[in-house]
Amino acid sequence: MIDKKILRSLVLDVFKKTPNTQVISIINDVEMLVRERDLFPSEDECMRFKVDYHDYRQKHLNPADQFTISEVIWDLIAERIITPGIDRSNVNFPFVSLTSYGKNVISRSAPHYYDPEGYIAFMKGIAPDLDPVIAQYALESVNCFKRQLFFASAVMLGAAAEKAVLLLLEAIGKSINDKRKKEEIIQLLERGRLPAIYDEILDTLSPLTRTSVIPYSIHQGCTEHLMSLFEMIRVQRNDAVHPEAGIVSKEKMFLSLQALPAAIGMIYGLIGWLESNSI
Repeated sequence: MIDKKILRSLVLDVFKKTPNTQVISIINDVEMLVRERDLFPSEDECMRFKVDYHDYRQKHLNPADQFTISEVIWDLIAERIITPGIDRSNVNFPFVSLTSYGKNVISRSAPHYYDPEGYIAFMKGIAPDLDPVIAQYALESVNCFKRQLFFASAVMLGAAAEKAVLLLLEAIGKSINDKRKKEEIIQLLERGRLPAIYDEILDTLSPLTRTSVIPYSIHQGCTEHLMSLFEMIRVQRNDAVHPEAGIVSKEKMFLSLQALPAAIGMIYGLIGWLESNSI
């Protein structure tokens, strides 16, 4: 069964091209995108998760996927991204269309792996000062994913995430007034111990975000984005380097690539604030 987050992303892609449509057309269009982008689970994946491979062998969605798409549509209606009806003659379900808010959401969604240059341009739109090392690693990750090289994609994506996290720790070190803490951070940057870096960043930022010293507009989703970046690094260091220790699946990489731009935007928002403030 295809992950709901992937199907949601594909449904939004359908609305990018067709803002006024109906449910059966959405299901058909999503199936076409899954086929074009080779997102059907493999036979091994189906065996592992005890999912019938028959429909996927024929390059079709299975009934569970179709039901999930219906769930996604109702989720989007509840979120006011889409609304029932498309015009005065077709005002009810199964016809649906993007709301004004939905058009804004669509415009801010990241390009997928099939558009590597667009993906990097989107990231630079979020973070105009994007470090060229992050940009290069991210571009190579997207290109690897496009070629079905998932382990290589994970390594590149983890390297991009690690560079971003180290830039944030470096900015924290420069912003801190306490000389002892500055020295500790310099040592952390030299050693590169991931758990200690994670703890240091969270221990430093948590009181600043909890008391709104750092504005909410800057730290929104900070903990979740940091967790996603550290998970990318973990996958790079463990699952991708030692395949027997874990699995780098197509779905995992797809979702990680979707998560990276927002996480990078958050990192650069924090770095900008730290460069203008002492802590």
